[in-house]
Amino acid sequence: FQPRAASPDTLMMELNGMVQKMINESSWWERRGVDCSILMAAFVSLPTAFLQLGSSQPLWFSLGVMLGVAHAVITVKGTHLASHRALSESQVWGKFWTTFFIEVCSSFSAEAGVHGHIKMHHAHTNVIGLGDSSIWKVSLLLRIIYLFIAPLALPVITPLVAFAHLKGRALVLVIRTVLMVGLGLYSQLWLHINVSGFRSMHSALFCMLACRAMFSVPYIHVNIFQVRMPSLQNKTR
Repeated sequence: FQPRAASPDTLMMELNGMVQKMINESSWWERRGVDCSILMAAFVSLPTAFLQLGSSQPLWFSLGVMLGVAHAVITVKGTHLASHRALSESQVWGKFWTTFFIEVCSSFSAEAGVHGHIKMHHAHTNVIGLGDSSIWKVSLLLRIIYLFIAPLALPVITPLVAFAHLKGRALVLVIRTVLMVGLGLYSQLWLHINVSGFRSMHSALFCMLACRAMFSVPYIHVNIFQVRMPSLQNKTR
């Protein structure tokens, strides 16, 4: 006699029970304190980073790299936590942080971001052609460009993709997303000009894009790891 295999629903209920047990046994510091401290450190470093970018001394100017690090922490870690509503138990604050981190900080649509991460990423992790591996395909590019150069355009591509996801959405949602994305981009540009002291709009824009693209290559390599690369050709699939 062989026992009948458990159904997927039963296994999911058991998994949810184990997760809830772990959450209940964890302290506030373990659940939210560590992550909130990391995010707070990133925000605290922003004034220093913007000021150092205005320094004429190469050593101090190089410390402005903190801005790229802080931006990566805020947009990647903050967005991930916000999409899981892990920053607050309150539904209202959870929605606020989702909009703030995904739209203002990351220049993307909150609804599309949450759907893409929760419904696509977690549902199709490691499945070729689905989930993450379905969103980064540029088959006409050579492999070296596809892997190491094209990701640098993510700061420009991201808001464009966000606006494309707004098609067919409610007008209120469209207006909110456009305003929040615009607020985030304008705020950083304003800080580069008025705090860092960039005199040229072009140099301020270039610095802003450089900071936002600093970790785009490893971000793509870590998150879009399902994409198979052909061994005999120089093109991606």
